[in-house]
Formats: sequence, C-alpha cells, structure tokens
Amino acid sequence: MSRSPRPTTDRLSTRSLLIIAAFGALGALLLVLVAPVTSVLAAVFAPAYAAVAGLHSVLPFLARRLVGFPWTTTIACALVGILAVGFTPLGVLIVVPLVVTGVGFDLTLLLLARRGPLRLGHQVVGALVTAGLLTLVSVPVLSPRDASAPFLVLFLVGRVVGQLAAVAIAVAIGDRVLRSGIVRPSVGDGGGPAGTSA
Repeated sequence: MSRSPRPTTDRLSTRSLLIIAAFGALGALLLVLVAPVTSVLAAVFAPAYAAVAGLHSVLPFLARRLVGFPWTTTIACALVGILAVGFTPLGVLIVVPLVVTGVGFDLTLLLLARRGPLRLGHQVVGALVTAGLLTLVSVPVLSPRDASAPFLVLFLVGRVVGQLAAVAIAVAIGDRVLRSGIVRPSVGDGGGPAGTSA
C-alpha cells in the first residue's frame, strides 16, 4: 500500500508526546496485569514465556506506527518500565529488556529509513532484531538447566514468534486507526508511519 512520507520535522509535537505517554501508561498496566501469568510461564517453560512476553511490545510498536517519530518506541518502552517498576517481581530490572526492545527497534528503522520510505518488511526486520536482543538479555538470568543449545533455540523461536505477533497486531490496529482518521498520520523520520507493502 502506501509508503511513508519523507520527514518534515525533527521535533515531537505535544499531541505525539501525549500519544506516547498514553501508550506507555497502558503498556505498564498490561505488564502488571499479565505479570502473574508470565512469571509462572517463565518458571515452567521459558520459551512459552518468551512468546507471550511479546505482548509488551504491542503498544510501543503501535505508538511508533502512529507517531512516526524516531525513538518513539524507546520512549514508550522506557515509560512502561518506569511505571511498572514497583509492581513487578523484577523491580527496576524490568526496564532493561524494555529499553533494549525500544532501542533495537528504533535503531533498525532509522538505519533502514536511509534506503527510502519504511515498509512493513522493515518493521518485521525490527521485530527480528528485538527478538535476538531480548534472547541475549535473557541468557544471564536463565537457570543452568536451561542453558543448553536446543533450549536456547526454542527460547529464540519463542521470542521471534512473540515479536512478530506484536508487529502484526500493531500494524493491523495502526492501519485501522489511521484509515479511520482518529489519529492523523505524523511525520518524523521518513520512517513512519510505515507503509504496509512488503
């Protein structure tokens, strides 16, 4: 379908900041609500946890799609982590994987934007990059019995499934919101909102 427009501004508008803040707050609420389930999954079968944890990327990815400004995902992820610090078993450590997700996704889109308007395929690449980064971040906290190569491959597959699902959901919702006119497309980095063509 359509491609992203080229950049016209390098500053965030108040409207964009409010959108990011809203998605950050909703993301923190979602994280707190599903924390009991993800904690059990992490203890029982970490690859299943890795897939379900992709839920936490949906709202930051959606914010990035709607706002279209570089580092939107990073800001939204940081807000999710900061707001959820006091309500999760991980405490302050929850910020680390979230910010890694945001930086990995935003940096990937920024690099790909140099080749022209961003497309759906670029967001898929961003999701795959975040899956790899999240797997690396998780390795130090895995139990010794889970450190085998086959288990790590399963864990990576779980991350890939979760992050790809997050992008798919964000794209589907973002397209509907943009088409409905509820939110006007913002332009920030020549890379968002990304088009849906591959």
